[in-house]
Amino acid sequence: MDFPTLTLSILIGTVGGFLGGLFGIGGGVVIIPLLTMAQGSNPHLYQAASLVAALLVSAGSIPQHIRAQAIRWEFAVRTIPFSIATVGVGIAIGIYLPSTQWLEWIFAAFLICVAISEITRRLQNNSANSNSPVLAERLGWGPASIIGSVMGTLSGLLGIGGGVIAMPLMRVVNHFDIRTTIATSAFLVLPTVIVAVILKYSTLSSVKTPAGDPVTLSSALWLAAALAPGAFVGANIGASLVHKLPMRKLSFAFGLLCAILAIRMSGIVTFK
Repeated sequence: MDFPTLTLSILIGTVGGFLGGLFGIGGGVVIIPLLTMAQGSNPHLYQAASLVAALLVSAGSIPQHIRAQAIRWEFAVRTIPFSIATVGVGIAIGIYLPSTQWLEWIFAAFLICVAISEITRRLQNNSANSNSPVLAERLGWGPASIIGSVMGTLSGLLGIGGGVIAMPLMRVVNHFDIRTTIATSAFLVLPTVIVAVILKYSTLSSVKTPAGDPVTLSSALWLAAALAPGAFVGANIGASLVHKLPMRKLSFAFGLLCAILAIRMSGIVTFK
């Protein structure tokens, strides 16, 4: 890895870590598109590297949320078995897709859904009556099984920590406030991504780059090592701001960011 590529990878890891810590996500939803823009298409390599970065993002975020007592531990403990059990399903689906381009199209479609969900929710909240009743939180096994299964499957398929999947789902299914959602999501990413890293790296020999070359373990680990320091530091800073900043505006901005990244990943617009 040459110096400019190393420097850019560190910056990408820092940006992904900061936004990951700020929004309770693993960071892969940001890191993978940025790597694609900077280095060209190589989804399996970027997924493998970004999963390691997501591990550092979660580890860097969790202490801040524990201090704020914002994690819903009861719900998290119920959700984790489902997310862990379904990660392998997503990875297996990704291996047998007919083309790596499908991974980027699926990613783009998912980002659009996230963007629409977040922006719509922000607009609804801004126009809603401030005296509207607060819905009771739902912490049972039903919501846990839904969120855990969807989170695990898409985490394995898309090579992301899964927080960006769990976050909008928890807002709808569990009725968590935005800070609780971010904190709980950040914690859920950790066990999910540990399993995803193990399974993804064990299957690297089964996948190839868009040029047809094998994705090597060393290339994935070098890229992961470049992303990791910035991801950890950025996540710690981002998570420290969660309980201080106006999250409605930040969540709206996250929706816009997802829309921009989705446009790039879909191939509609390229940034050179």
